[in-house]
Amino acid sequence: MHLVTLACLIQFLTDNEWKSYLTANNDAVDNYIYNELHFSEYWSGQKNHVATSCSPHIFNLWRIVDQEKDLYAKEVEQYFKNNYFQNKDLSSISLSLTEAFYNVFDHASANNNAFSLIMYDEKKQVLYAAISDFGVGIANSVRKYLPSIDDDRTALLKAVENNFTVKSTGRNKGKGLDNILSCADVCRIFSGNGLLVDNNGDRRCYDVDFFFPGTLLYFEVNLARMEEEEILDMFVF
Repeated sequence: MHLVTLACLIQFLTDNEWKSYLTANNDAVDNYIYNELHFSEYWSGQKNHVATSCSPHIFNLWRIVDQEKDLYAKEVEQYFKNNYFQNKDLSSISLSLTEAFYNVFDHASANNNAFSLIMYDEKKQVLYAAISDFGVGIANSVRKYLPSIDDDRTALLKAVENNFTVKSTGRNKGKGLDNILSCADVCRIFSGNGLLVDNNGDRRCYDVDFFFPGTLLYFEVNLARMEEEEILDMFVF
């Protein structure tokens, strides 16, 4: 998740006409960021997505683009179905990612400063996803809608209530964050000075003594626990 926040910071500096550089102090980390993930190409080459050099289990950094979000989420689901889980129902993957991506465009007003990165641990069969934006922020959006809420911790707890919506778009029905929490085994949402942690339904929220601009969403899904795909028999009438 630190990679997506780093990407948002670089984008923020670029948008404000600053040039950013990473100081070389750890060869392994430098090689990973520059040569494996090709971070510089997102800004020097103005690319939205670059494939990793030799790590097929990483869906590398993706600048979240409105018109591509549904297709991208479906491609991730299809990749795991084709390569690891041919007979499993993996629809929760695309559902979780789509809801997270829609959150960026329905609430964040991030102005193209939003990134995702998805990794898969083949041994544990766990998918890790991180989505970050430097937009309005979920907590701030809720507090604007409900002025009676005056702290980000309470705002985050309100945001994940089923059927709660700030009515930012006509499509918004208040199901998005609740759908993500329902699909994920572990989920963290960090916005403003609030941090929500959900571990298999055990949900807690904390005040944080430093401020995160926008929203950082991180979740884990154990794909080994996905149900078998249901195949319906064909009937002739």
